[in-house]
Amino acid sequence: MASDQIISTLRTLRAYALAQGADIHIEWKAEDSHLVRYANSAVSLNTNERLTILKITAYGDHKCASANLIVGENDLQTMKATIDKAIGMLAFASPLSYQPTIPSIGKTTVFEETYDPEVEFLPNEEIVAFVNEAVEGLETDDILLSGNFSSGVAVNASISTETPEVVFTRKSDIGITLVLASEKRKWEVNAEQFVSHKRDLDARALHDRLAWFVDQYTAKPEGRLPEGPYRVVLGPAATAEYLSFLGRVGYSAGAMKRGFSMFKEDDIGKKVLSDHFTLVEDPSMLATFPSPVDAYGRERGRRAIFDKGVLTGFIWNQQSADEFGGTATGHDVPNLSLVLQGGDADAARIQDFASLPRDGDILYVPYLHYANIVNPTEGLVTGVSRFGALYLKKDGSIMLPYNVRFTERLDKLFGEKLVWLSRELVPYGTSSTYFGRTPYAALVPALACFDGVNVEISNESF
Repeated sequence: MASDQIISTLRTLRAYALAQGADIHIEWKAEDSHLVRYANSAVSLNTNERLTILKITAYGDHKCASANLIVGENDLQTMKATIDKAIGMLAFASPLSYQPTIPSIGKTTVFEETYDPEVEFLPNEEIVAFVNEAVEGLETDDILLSGNFSSGVAVNASISTETPEVVFTRKSDIGITLVLASEKRKWEVNAEQFVSHKRDLDARALHDRLAWFVDQYTAKPEGRLPEGPYRVVLGPAATAEYLSFLGRVGYSAGAMKRGFSMFKEDDIGKKVLSDHFTLVEDPSMLATFPSPVDAYGRERGRRAIFDKGVLTGFIWNQQSADEFGGTATGHDVPNLSLVLQGGDADAARIQDFASLPRDGDILYVPYLHYANIVNPTEGLVTGVSRFGALYLKKDGSIMLPYNVRFTERLDKLFGEKLVWLSRELVPYGTSSTYFGRTPYAALVPALACFDGVNVEISNESF
């Protein structure tokens, strides 16, 4: 459905809500998702899903109630019934300790800079051809392909009874994960790519990475690493994973106020992380699938959350601001536009970095698996290496390490243990396929080096 049609429908629903004498916020979420899944070097799943989800929030005196429903995009009767349902639920809502703020949108904005209709209508034949090019000549009777090619479009639109203005975004995205695995030896290597436009797809880059890793994993010796501290270089997937946890237990005002943050209010203005660590939230970076205006109609600008290790402030969404008396910072968006600024290191691809001389042994970990928070107030996160770890020895040789487990404090990892960051930034992210399509990527250094990272558990096989 075109943006003007959705906006017209939202204004019709707003008029209906006003006729009921209700204070209402209407959120329209639509997605068109296409997933091609590979297993055992064959397509194992090819599915499309097209959904329109309507969320209605009714506001009252120190209370609110929400109703969500999957609806037909032209089914006005059911949409109006959803409004009636939210209004009816309001009388039974438990009172809140605060008055929730209903959005008051100042002007209509339409953002489609990261939308590509070629992604929305990408045919199966082109997807299969792309994957074939990315793995050409790499599959054998023992080395089999698995992974996903996920593509689609997500629409988010918002209106309230306060004004007739609408915030509208339409974004397309492609997220690719290709895995080559040995059935006999049980190792796995992968390559990933995240783009908003079809023109940015690069099968050759995926092939180059996979081919290099297959060469290493078929020719190099494997073994178990002793437990203890290591100099570790992380790939973008692992770095982005740690950044996601930092967002949950680091600079979220809601988490801080509820006692689930590693930082406190009096840490604002203090150097809490490394001089090398500058984390920016920047809605102008299209690679992050940004939202330049949030659901409350607030225009969003660039801000450093950590500036050379100094915490500049917390991010407040509207609900947390209402509950704890803070000031919303314009972050009521589907995802943040995070950029971890690069450093001075020229190394970008692991293929190039592994060929450089080194003054000590280095453990390369491209990907974290089973990562989770152990203790939020300490910022303690655990995770297991996976998909192509390498042990780069000082003498120039390479060993294939079995999976290891790290359990690290984020303030130590991004603090005293951070040694250097690559200058080149790459997008890493994906759309959620469990809670609605949400195109997302963080821009992170291609490689990031840390010292004294402790291997606490080391597997004895792949």
